[in-house]
Amino acid sequence: MPRIHSLCFAGLLAALFSACQGRLADQPQAPAAPQPVTQVLGVARIEPEAGLLDIFAGTDGRVRAKKVAENAVVTQGQPLLLLDSQADQAQLRLAQAKTTTQQAALAAQQANLAQLRIAADQAQADYARNQQLFAVQGLTQQALQTSGTAAATARQNYARGRAEAHEAAARVGETRADTRYRQVQVGQKTVAAPLAGRLLSWSVDEGAFVTSGTKVGQLAPSGPLIARTEVDELFADRIHEGQRADIKSQATGRVVATGRVVFAAGYLEKKSLFEDETAQEDRRVRTVKIRLDDPGQVLINSRVDCLIHLN
Repeated sequence: MPRIHSLCFAGLLAALFSACQGRLADQPQAPAAPQPVTQVLGVARIEPEAGLLDIFAGTDGRVRAKKVAENAVVTQGQPLLLLDSQADQAQLRLAQAKTTTQQAALAAQQANLAQLRIAADQAQADYARNQQLFAVQGLTQQALQTSGTAAATARQNYARGRAEAHEAAARVGETRADTRYRQVQVGQKTVAAPLAGRLLSWSVDEGAFVTSGTKVGQLAPSGPLIARTEVDELFADRIHEGQRADIKSQATGRVVATGRVVFAAGYLEKKSLFEDETAQEDRRVRTVKIRLDDPGQVLINSRVDCLIHLN
């Protein structure tokens, strides 16, 4: 009999335990604590820190020759593209010839002016001496008047010669200015590198006619490369200069470069980095630039993933 009571008691305990488990299972479980965000992932584009430079023709003309090939390293001021300048060269030679002629005319005028000044000084001296002679009755009134007229005429001739010399000098200045203008025109027919760097691409072919606003090529200035990305406004306030970042290939997911945040915009704006993408959520972003430690494995304008480590 005692064994029967023990069995009944054990069964009762089992039933109570099962009921308690059922009630506990029916109660809602507390949500797990959210994990802190320690990294922000964005899509970035590789660019020179100084930005890509578009090269423009700067003047009208026909492309005569490309002096460097695409992907070539160039120095500042190095000729990149030549435009046809035959007409401008002819105008320059004509202006130079006019300058030479006007300089010769000026030299002749200056020599004549020197002679006129000597004549004027001599005539004035003669008139002064004749006045003294007339005072002691050593000269007639008529001779004195003739001497005075000669002195006055000599002074007028000198004044006219001086005006002609000034006019000749002005013509020389005009022709020199025209020569400088023609030299500038000829110089504009050579498109030079505005900065040292790498010529990425040409936009025109030899023989093409271009105007001053025609883009002829693109240059990547020398210097460090950056990854420019846009961070969603949810995490924008977590980005600071000095934070480390990993640059990953979108094809393999492998880290191809590392860097550090060197710029974080002080305002939010609409997405602009990849405007060609469609179906984007209308959210604001913060522009961030990461300077790469060693850009040897990345290409300019390539699209990569940028993993920023928050701290």
